[in-house]
Amino acid sequence: MASLVYLAAVVLALLIQSSPLLFAVGPGLRVDLTLVVMVYVSLFWQAERALVAGFVTGLCQDALSSDVLGLNAFSKSLTAFAVHALSRHVEVQSLLAQALFASLAVAVDMVTRLVLLGVFQLPMLAFPLVMSTFVQQTVLSMLIAPCVCYGLQRAMRVCHARQDKG
Repeated sequence: MASLVYLAAVVLALLIQSSPLLFAVGPGLRVDLTLVVMVYVSLFWQAERALVAGFVTGLCQDALSSDVLGLNAFSKSLTAFAVHALSRHVEVQSLLAQALFASLAVAVDMVTRLVLLGVFQLPMLAFPLVMSTFVQQTVLSMLIAPCVCYGLQRAMRVCHARQDKG
């Protein structure tokens, strides 16, 4: 049941991210909602499930984008591993911890993507654009992560799904 709630959250995040309504507002503020959902999974689920969820989330994002296939899958898997490994001895119910792990996830995801783009000699973006995107995504993810975690915890309780971290 927990997997169904996760799958519904990822589909909803992908739909919101690709909504034409967001493009009508302007290209300014963007947040990777699938990354925030994956942060929740990494904080509250077991390691194996978090890694699989990170890979599936990234693969879904790869399928819908024009990026190199597997780029998001690898970066989301590595991010899920990093967040889960660093959150093992932390009280993850804390809003501050959720916000900090969301910012960590944005940093790990972006650095992984930039390293892979460099290794495979793919076109990279200008440094000022990368930094402005990083700052925007970090701030927005820190603000949105506690809300997403709360919403997904409520959905898990309603569905009577266990979310053991192990």
